[in-house]
Amino acid sequence: MLKSKGLLFISFSLFLFSCENKKKDTQFCECLEISKQLNDKNQQLLTDPKKRDSLIGKLSQIIAEKRRICKPYANMPGDEMMDRGKACE
Repeated sequence: MLKSKGLLFISFSLFLFSCENKKKDTQFCECLEISKQLNDKNQQLLTDPKKRDSLIGKLSQIIAEKRRICKPYANMPGDEMMDRGKACE
């Protein structure tokens, strides 16, 4: 009986621990969102070069914001980024 309670406790603890790792990192999600915005603006710049002057200012603002928000994740391994990104979906 004691053995089964111990096993149940360990299983439950592992379950809680695994859920803890899947929590949504809101700053990381913001980093992903601002990266998407930067990609969209770059795409606009490539497809419509006539709007270059108006887009350059916006791009500079987005780049500065991206650097600020994404700084803690600059050296994060790709597999960890993918895991955190899944929680943002």
